[in-house]
Amino acid sequence: MDLPADQRKEVEQLRKELSKLGTDFDTNIVKASAPVMFTKADLDGLPDSFFASPRIKTGDDACTVMANVTWQFNTVEENAKSEATRKQLYVIRETLAKDVNVSVLNQMLALRNKIALRLGYKSWDDFQTEVKMAKTGANAEKYINDLVAGIQPKFDSEVAELQKLKAADTNDPNAKIEVWDWRYYSNQRNKQKYAVDKEALRAYFPFQKVLDGMFNIYQSIFGLKFEKITAPYKWIDDLQLYLVTDSATGEPLGMFYLDMFPREGKFNHFAQFDIISGKLLPDGKYQRPTVALLCNFPPATADKPSLLTHTDVETLFHEFGHALHSIVTRAKYGRFVGTHVPGDFVEAPSQMLQNWVWDKKVLDTFAADYHDPSKKIPAEIIKKMNDAKLANAGVFYRRQFAFASLDLALHEQHPENDTYDCVAISNPILEKVFLPIDPSTTFVSYFGHLNGYDAGYYGYAWADAIAADMATVFEKAKNGYLDKQAGLRLRREIYEPGDSRDVNVSIEKFLGRKQSIQPFLKKIGIGPEEKKKGSAGPSQESR
Repeated sequence: MDLPADQRKEVEQLRKELSKLGTDFDTNIVKASAPVMFTKADLDGLPDSFFASPRIKTGDDACTVMANVTWQFNTVEENAKSEATRKQLYVIRETLAKDVNVSVLNQMLALRNKIALRLGYKSWDDFQTEVKMAKTGANAEKYINDLVAGIQPKFDSEVAELQKLKAADTNDPNAKIEVWDWRYYSNQRNKQKYAVDKEALRAYFPFQKVLDGMFNIYQSIFGLKFEKITAPYKWIDDLQLYLVTDSATGEPLGMFYLDMFPREGKFNHFAQFDIISGKLLPDGKYQRPTVALLCNFPPATADKPSLLTHTDVETLFHEFGHALHSIVTRAKYGRFVGTHVPGDFVEAPSQMLQNWVWDKKVLDTFAADYHDPSKKIPAEIIKKMNDAKLANAGVFYRRQFAFASLDLALHEQHPENDTYDCVAISNPILEKVFLPIDPSTTFVSYFGHLNGYDAGYYGYAWADAIAADMATVFEKAKNGYLDKQAGLRLRREIYEPGDSRDVNVSIEKFLGRKQSIQPFLKKIGIGPEEKKKGSAGPSQESR
């Protein structure tokens, strides 16, 4: 759309203001520090390893939990027997950056809306999705709404099961599962029904062994070689730098930094960032990429190495998938390299790689008890882990769908001169799609995805459907998830082209057939009956 000069100037100015506010929003999230004091009794149920972690025990009977450090928050929510403790920490976590970011986000929403309208779109949803697979905000919304409806029976049955546990636990037959309860009772049910103790499993996942094991797998299936080299500059002492080459030809492909443990002032989540992107240079040489992997895994203690949860291992396999996507690219232009693909596809290759850590054959290549490396995770435990995952899929995905729904609702059509109230828009959706919340909370003030994934969070679920479909190529291959032919096909057809061709073409070349949503429906436990009650997602034609 060719805008008149004055309008173009206005849009440029609006974009500058939006960029500044986006930086403020992110900075406020990083700065949000929330130490919460508890007694040992308040934290009854937590494992000894938690209390042994650095800076947790801050007195004879005093412990300090950082509500803003994800692994600490999750460990308390999953294990603390006291509902008051779980609720207190949840309320503090869900009001982080409230005083500053609610106002910043309202201003950002108004600016986004104004920009979309000036550019001739009805909403920021429509503007953002036009270049993605969904094409319109309405398509994205329909996809999520259909999934919300499709998974309703499974979600209801899971919540009813958790409610029974809480009723027995509290001697209150009318006990309701609140948003600060689901992690705890899911964990209790997993321990009781599936004999999966998340904390006990950590012994099988010492950080360095997991990292080396993942490297071995990815080097093998993708035809790569990783070599540790000396970093020319370090922003933290334990920073690591690796060179990636093609194992067959020795061609250098790129480099990645690993910054793996939390520290004050550091980005609080898990992500891969480009430092140098790939592109073809005018002299015909290819500028190879350098990326950084930023993670926040539990650090080592005086008597134990860093021990990861199974979820941490899954996160590492996922995030490193983004690094590979960035590094092995062959796209000519920087605009189309690696992860520079439509926002509702970018997570698919990495989400697919999460399957690796649920497979006995794969886990046996690196997961072993650090006290006795001859001990592998028993097959029945891995089966129970998979059963537990399916048993919790309704709650897990409904929460994801709630985030996607509120993100789309914040960015749908809105009269230009009407003010925004991001909390009034988002909180009712969280309650309707997921679970009752505390009305004082402002989830969106700490939801970093709203700057960067704005009108795009639905892409996780969209990409999940593609990821489940793509995983079938490995599942049907001779050597399963360790199959080199399937790995090289993924590298050639998905990673290397990036967005230099339509990703639908890349997906179907990799699959060797048309796309299907059936593997995803099966993965999240929506059978034919549930599908009739609410069709789950767009047909491939509307994709």
